[in-house]
Amino acid sequence: MNATIIHKTNVTDDVLDNLADELPGILAAALEVPGGKVAILKPEQVSLEFSQASPRDVGSDIKIMVFARSILPRSSKEKDLAKEILEKVIALATASGEEYSVDIRLYLMEIGAAEHSRNI
Repeated sequence: MNATIIHKTNVTDDVLDNLADELPGILAAALEVPGGKVAILKPEQVSLEFSQASPRDVGSDIKIMVFARSILPRSSKEKDLAKEILEKVIALATASGEEYSVDIRLYLMEIGAAEHSRNI
């Protein structure tokens, strides 16, 4: 699972460090659902990518895009999962004493399937 964090220059290093430390656990806890191996998610399976926003970007201070595999239990409560992640990230960001606008986008994607046939 991958998450991309795009931040503006006003976001402090402390907040970014806290996100790097805590976000994998937040995402794993929110997105793990009962079921087979496909539904098990551990913090070490979450890949984070940080990048700084363009100076022309007029959006949120912190944008987090989460890319996860679409499975029925996740898909059926997609908005609730995004809200849960948003609430935890806002609590984490405001713990520094600063206020930031945060945008969470949860993309549940189908993983491609391959077909193999034997030549007879």
